Amino acid sequence: MKHTVEVFDRQTEDLLLSVEVPDGRHEALKVLMDWQHPEDEFDGYNLSSEQIRVLEDWTGKSLTCANHIVQLVCTE
Repeated sequence: MKHTVEVFDRQTEDLLLSVEVPDGRHEALKVLMDWQHPEDEFDGYNLSSEQIRVLEDWTGKSLTCANHIVQLVCTE
């Protein structure tokens, strides 16, 4: 299962960036997202600023901007 952070322009809703969450972060991602049930992993989520900061650290990418919508999706 792969999870991807997707960054969209708030005005146009165009996809600006797609970044995979690194392998080996699956268990930490469960904790970060507070998933309680296995099926929770398949939903899409708008991310909080705290979650975005952690994911920026894990991916080494800048994900946040006032004009962006940042979401986590399951791609597999």
